[in-house]
Amino acid sequence: MTASLALLPCAAAILAVMGFRLSGLVAAALSLACALVLWASGLFSPARFDHLSHAVTDALVLEILVGVVVFFGLLFIEISSRSGGLVALGDAVGSLGMSTPRTVILIALGIGVALESLTGYGVSMLVTVPLLLRVVGRSQTIRLALIGMSLMSWGALSVSVLLGAKLAGLPAPVLAEAILRTSGPVAAILPFFCLIGLPGVGPRDVGHALITGAVLVGGIATASHWIGAEAAGVGGGLAVIVFCVTTARSRGGLAGSLMSSAMLPYGLLITGVVLQNLAIPHVIAMGITPAIETDRVSFRVLESPGLALLAVSLISIAIARRPGLGEGNGDKGALLLQVAGRAGRPLAGIFLFLLTARLLVETGGIGALAEMLSRLGAYTAAVIVTVLGGVGAFATGSGVTSNALFMSSAAATGASLDVLVLFAALQHSGSAHVAMTSLPVIAILAAALPDRRNGDERAAMRTGLGLAAIWLLLVIASGWTQLYLGV
Repeated sequence: MTASLALLPCAAAILAVMGFRLSGLVAAALSLACALVLWASGLFSPARFDHLSHAVTDALVLEILVGVVVFFGLLFIEISSRSGGLVALGDAVGSLGMSTPRTVILIALGIGVALESLTGYGVSMLVTVPLLLRVVGRSQTIRLALIGMSLMSWGALSVSVLLGAKLAGLPAPVLAEAILRTSGPVAAILPFFCLIGLPGVGPRDVGHALITGAVLVGGIATASHWIGAEAAGVGGGLAVIVFCVTTARSRGGLAGSLMSSAMLPYGLLITGVVLQNLAIPHVIAMGITPAIETDRVSFRVLESPGLALLAVSLISIAIARRPGLGEGNGDKGALLLQVAGRAGRPLAGIFLFLLTARLLVETGGIGALAEMLSRLGAYTAAVIVTVLGGVGAFATGSGVTSNALFMSSAAATGASLDVLVLFAALQHSGSAHVAMTSLPVIAILAAALPDRRNGDERAAMRTGLGLAAIWLLLVIASGWTQLYLGV
């Protein structure tokens, strides 16, 4: 019973967000306050000052790991949006002359998945919602936008995978391979869910959806294996785009739209991520391995997707300022201030949750929780680990912060049952597939809808929770299957 008190900080965050409708930042502060009370009470171990000092230094390192991706990701989004990328994407989709079912699959699972994997944090909906409204109604747009968000397992250049791997003590490629088995089934059926409720769906559209599911999973697996987890979602989204384009009835005007200068930042970013991952092994072999680390966690600078985001952002600004290419991206100081304003609150909340999680680890709360879960048996523990991941994402607004809260306990539980990698993947997938229902993501979706209505957020939340419940059942089924087969 005492071990379950380690869940108190998460419960406080959920109560703050759902019961009192407080902001995510306030919820994070309350979560940390609960962790401090548990530390001071000596419930899990006698309170020591080094618990606090270790938690703060570890949280700072992990905050840098996440923060460079968040900040430079938002910088990239701002620069690419100012270049007119949305208009170019709309023109490209319209030039294909596809049926409505195939068009929504392209937008939600091609463009949406690729952009969310590049940027994360629901930013892709600022692009997909306007595109979807061109072809379907408002309620269908809400559902389809959330379906496109369902693969947050690989969002934001897989920063949550990188963080989760650090917290679980696993190499990132090992965790990425396991996540493909827990989240892959969700990816495979997403095209079928895009067809639900659409008019004019025929047998050929169903067949197209079947093949698209295989293409999406194949693209994710190929990119993850050959390039890295950072490019997995991008690879899946691009594979769907290529498949839809090659099977379209018409491609007139497509080349012109894709070759426009507005599309350049997206191409540069994909190229940058690939080149970075190809260069890293050679640079490390030369003995160049800059890192920010403590005795417990580390941030290896060269492995961060933030480097590619920063480089491409700077290149895009330089190109936009060339004579004859318009006014560029405006004052750089104002641009950085705007990005800092958008990144400030999310990063503050992430830091507070990271500090909470590391303090629970230091005091032994996470270890006690893991021991309690391991006594329930592997199958029951798998369910609880997956659900806790989802609860953490719903409460904190991000799979990243859910991993910060619960990855250590999931990994410890898995280690005690000799299935560490599987339980780390279940935690990650559970959090990723529920993060789309969190209040910050729903707020972005509502903001992307024109002529905002009172019932938009309620409808999006209801739809998102229904989808999330299905995704969690699939993840749990995958975990049970792997336990049964001894994978």
